[in-house]
Amino acid sequence: MTPARDNGRRLPTVADLRALKGKKQLTMLRYFSLVEAAAAEAAGIDIASVPPEVLFDPRYRDAAPTVFSMTGQTHLEAGSREDYLRWCGDAIERGADALYCSGSLNTVEFLANEYIPIVGHVGLVPARATWTGGFRAVGKTADSAMQLFEEVKAYESAGAFAVELEVVPEEVATEISKRVSILVWSMGAGAGCDAQYLFSND
Repeated sequence: MTPARDNGRRLPTVADLRALKGKKQLTMLRYFSLVEAAAAEAAGIDIASVPPEVLFDPRYRDAAPTVFSMTGQTHLEAGSREDYLRWCGDAIERGADALYCSGSLNTVEFLANEYIPIVGHVGLVPARATWTGGFRAVGKTADSAMQLFEEVKAYESAGAFAVELEVVPEEVATEISKRVSILVWSMGAGAGCDAQYLFSND
């Protein structure tokens, strides 16, 4: 971890978060302003998903010095894998602790091989909802639950350090989280994952 701030907390590293798997459930927020960032810091939130325009604000780390902060850009916006890598590198230089990747597993592996801390997304992924039957829970049958497990394992093999698991039955999400070394962050997937992810306006 980085040196302690005045409140005694430290900004965790990827290694720190991974070491907590199975030992402590983390708290996670999606927020959209510096005011919310400061509130998350004061509340002791562990992880945040932050739009680039907020995280890249020079005042962001004054507002949230110890919140592990992830941002992202879709692969469609970023362009080629090389363009995506340049964008991720710039984001890290500007204060990002990790990057959300909406691209293929090949893109995830490409970025992870360059030591970019990557977070994937499994389950109800809004940008890919047409492939999973629309905006509804995923993993409600044995076959679809096994497919989710295989997808999480694929992200693990590709080098991602975490995945968001969205709108999946709690018992399925819990069993998946137990069986992988990658961090699993619950978005409406019950209390059995490594982090509980909520939107600030929820």
